[in-house]
Amino acid sequence: MSVQTKRRNVLRALLSVAVLAVLAPFSGLARYFYRESASQSQRQKIANVNDLKPGSYVFFSYPRTGDPKIDGDPFRQYILLMTRDGKIRAYSRVCVHLWCLPTYASDRGLLVCPCHGSIYREEDGVAIAGPASLQPYPYNALPMVKLEIDGNGDIYAVGIDGRIGLGREWRNRSPDENVVRV
Repeated sequence: MSVQTKRRNVLRALLSVAVLAVLAPFSGLARYFYRESASQSQRQKIANVNDLKPGSYVFFSYPRTGDPKIDGDPFRQYILLMTRDGKIRAYSRVCVHLWCLPTYASDRGLLVCPCHGSIYREEDGVAIAGPASLQPYPYNALPMVKLEIDGNGDIYAVGIDGRIGLGREWRNRSPDENVVRV
């Protein structure tokens, strides 16, 4: 083996080690962004329909663990609302632009992000103004919580439609598909 070949092999080995050293600290991010879907498919009671009126809302953590530190994670924050026309909806509170937490402006029927002014419609969670509205489909809609409403009017979260902080497929889908009466 020539000296040049040995040098190349040593340089390749050093480059491989350098790449691994740079990427290793970020390996845990995969679990942060892609949580197991099983943990987000728990059935959890949120509220009762009788406790809501048009334009009202409730913030909740899902899936709830009972640990305030974990339940306080922004990626577990959601809003259940009754639209001004009486429909039940639940969305992630993580803005798809830069992950701030939008709030509900019931007088306008909009979810408004305080950081950069992204505005989402209450009926389907699609961004209609601000930087989130400029993002390409499907990265311009808040993920929705799949809901079940039982005969007593109890509202349960049963899963998530979309990726928190990234968006949701919403074209050719009715938001009513995420609310099932059982």
